[in-house]
Amino acid sequence: MGIIVNRFNLAEPPHAHGPEDGLGLFGLPLWLGNWVLVILWAIPFWWYYFQRRKNLKTITDAEENKDERVKLSSYFLNIILLSVLLGIVFIYILPNRFLSRLQGRELPGSSGMVIDEHEETMPGSLYHEETQVKEGVAVNLNVTPVPFKIGQIQKFDFFVNRKPGNVPILFSELEIEHAKLMHVIGVRSDMNEFLHIHPDTTSSAGILSVNYTFGKPGLYKLWSEIKTGGINHSFGHPEISVQGDGEKEKKQVSFARNIVIDNYQVSLIMDEPVARGHEHDLTFDIHTLTGKEVDTENYLDAKMHLTVIKDDWKQFIHTHPGSGGVGHGHTLNFIKEARANGGGHEEDSDVIHGINFRVVFPEAGLYKAFAQFRPQGSDLPQDEALTVAFWIEVKEKAPGAISAWWWLLISSLAAIAILSWGVRKYLQVKV
Repeated sequence: MGIIVNRFNLAEPPHAHGPEDGLGLFGLPLWLGNWVLVILWAIPFWWYYFQRRKNLKTITDAEENKDERVKLSSYFLNIILLSVLLGIVFIYILPNRFLSRLQGRELPGSSGMVIDEHEETMPGSLYHEETQVKEGVAVNLNVTPVPFKIGQIQKFDFFVNRKPGNVPILFSELEIEHAKLMHVIGVRSDMNEFLHIHPDTTSSAGILSVNYTFGKPGLYKLWSEIKTGGINHSFGHPEISVQGDGEKEKKQVSFARNIVIDNYQVSLIMDEPVARGHEHDLTFDIHTLTGKEVDTENYLDAKMHLTVIKDDWKQFIHTHPGSGGVGHGHTLNFIKEARANGGGHEEDSDVIHGINFRVVFPEAGLYKAFAQFRPQGSDLPQDEALTVAFWIEVKEKAPGAISAWWWLLISSLAAIAILSWGVRKYLQVKV
């Protein structure tokens, strides 16, 4: 264990605590505490209302009785709104905000990328930065030899372990996801270079390894993906600077929607402009250069693999046909609002041609979508695929669109007006 700790420069992280458990107010389960608290706050208001309504029977003067009913109508509406407000704030918003901050914390300067420090308690898919993991499942990357150079075989060792303690996770605990125990995806800083490789198990506990040779110099970012306990974990690793002759960065942004690769033409079909936070359909249509429709054969158990990465590396999505792809920026749940690697790989039944993906972009900015596929009957080596890339610009919101906040405000005002009218009709004195 000491050798592994030294090899991967691991240190013993501090222990982190989770939410309290046990019994709460009046011996009730903790989750009922907020409900009881809100009910206790609301009871005096409702008691006062029903007392005043009961006293109406003692008011014999018709005009005074009518005025009292009008006042009661207004009071009734106010305590309904107050009760709802207390419930929303103390039963829903504050508890969820507390749990989200406890279970996931935002990376400094990451604009929404979230690390979950209690991944074993959350379903779906979780994102982590290697250097920030303090507890639970972790993957640490070690690359040799140093310095990193183009044309030189680099050995990537990925140590799958559980913190605190850097305890190796047995290979038998890892689950095969899309034909592999681990997927590794990487890009260069200009987004022009892309790699998708798959480390294999070794004789060392918890270590998966793969050799790779960089063809161009520059700064690279790698992500590794594993599945254990039914949860997909994605890990962002520290950047790698590769030395050598040639340009280290040459960023060129083009929004072309038809790209030729080998003897195939690939079209990206999508509605634009694209707004952040909304589900968007991305359909890839593949033809020969003469216009003949091209089918794809399975590549790693899917018709196509799609990786979408923001140009500042703060959002990472890896998804497949039929599964929702959500950027790893928590609103949740890694996101499971991060549904990358979600279930199902069938094409959308509403799409006649092409391979369809549904993706949610969590932030505005520039993204690059890397689609990997194997044309049916191709002579590509096993586990290799063609890769085609498209730039996508994501806006803060669609032009002319009304934000969700305004829709909520308008609908709330309409609901209040309807409720007020109903209460007034209910309490109105019939002449």
